[in-house]
Amino acid sequence: MAHDNDTSDPVDLLLGALDRVLDTVHDRIVRPLLLLTRYLAFGFVLLTLAIVAIVAGLLGVIRFGNVFIFQGLVWLNYLVVGALSTIIGLVVWRRRRAPTVRKP
Repeated sequence: MAHDNDTSDPVDLLLGALDRVLDTVHDRIVRPLLLLTRYLAFGFVLLTLAIVAIVAGLLGVIRFGNVFIFQGLVWLNYLVVGALSTIIGLVVWRRRRAPTVRKP
């Protein structure tokens, strides 16, 4: 018995409707959630790598200053690194912008 393409079969109609509903749910809910979680995961990985790079760079600068520039004057090296960090922090603080306040 060959199966012909009869669209009046209730099982085919029900499965077709279920397929359309699942496609709609996937397109409108699941896919945006997957994209959001992907962006959050990549953002977390990049943030972690940035923190590691900043800490490693700062340690390298301090070590380089101790060995080659100040040759044992650790307090002077810390003073210079602290002053540079403070200046960079003040520049970043000055460039910040006030948050926009929404009026109800």
